[in-house]
Amino acid sequence: MSLRLDLGARLRSFRYALRGIAVMLRSQANARIHAIATLLVLGFAGALGVGRNEWLALVLAITAVWSAEALNTAFEALCDAV
Repeated sequence: MSLRLDLGARLRSFRYALRGIAVMLRSQANARIHAIATLLVLGFAGALGVGRNEWLALVLAITAVWSAEALNTAFEALCDAV
């Protein structure tokens, strides 16, 4: 079995992912609140000079919140479709 790197397919998948994030930000008020909170947290963390471990914790927490918001948005869309 050979693995082939198809750069075009990878770029398309990133484009689709970014398009999904844009749709989520346009359609979900809570996603916009999360975006503002994310920017504030990152700004304050940079200004306060947090350490490496704190950055790791912040990035993990931000990722968890965004993942939960994306799953919630997808679930709501599925429920609306049904």
